[in-house]
Amino acid sequence: MKLLWMVLASVLGLGVLAEIGLRVTQGLGNPPLYLADEDIGYLLAPNQKLRRAGNLIEINQYSMRNQEIEPQKPQDTERIFLLGDSVVNGSWWTDQADILSSLLAKKLQGNNKSLEVFNASTNSWGPRNELAYLKRYGLFDADTLILIINTDDLFAIKPTSLVVGKSYSYPNKPPALALIELYQLYLAPPRKIPELEKLRSQWDANLPANLTAIKEIKAIAEKSNTRFILALTPLFHDFI
Repeated sequence: MKLLWMVLASVLGLGVLAEIGLRVTQGLGNPPLYLADEDIGYLLAPNQKLRRAGNLIEINQYSMRNQEIEPQKPQDTERIFLLGDSVVNGSWWTDQADILSSLLAKKLQGNNKSLEVFNASTNSWGPRNELAYLKRYGLFDADTLILIINTDDLFAIKPTSLVVGKSYSYPNKPPALALIELYQLYLAPPRKIPELEKLRSQWDANLPANLTAIKEIKAIAEKSNTRFILALTPLFHDFI
């Protein structure tokens, strides 16, 4: 019996050490959280600041990967608004200093004006998610709007919150343990969401709907006298 208790104590001790190590070094147990939204589908929960694998992830009050911003543009300031999916967001792991908006700000700093570069993006967003975000929050007095899409975005499904809280990649609350998240991310089989697969199969309807959404985004920019740039980032499979 004494030996059994010693084994149990050792296992428990190793579990506690593993839990602490995963939280401190990897940020597991404290993932970026998502909100379901009737119009946008889903977006990053606002006001988050955390680290994953040592990388800083900061989400402001408007669910952007930015520090907090003022809704109105300060005088003598130029604003560039990046809008997109995981390419813009940096996926789940990229440090705040290395996402596209931060790199662009560093590249363009140095003129007479103060420069702010915004980053409204969420993994797997498509043009219709991005349009709904603009309709909700507006352009924040941006001088330039850059919509960044890839070829898969042309066939993206309509906004839906099906993944929130169901897919391990889109949690709406933190897991009880970092060890649980480790299992979910690397060992557990993906959760199947039949309704989502049905939406993804509607290729013929998705393409024209997304092209229309891109045109509407452009129209919103033009109505506000905001320069509009559409940037296409080709995917590896486009060349195969």
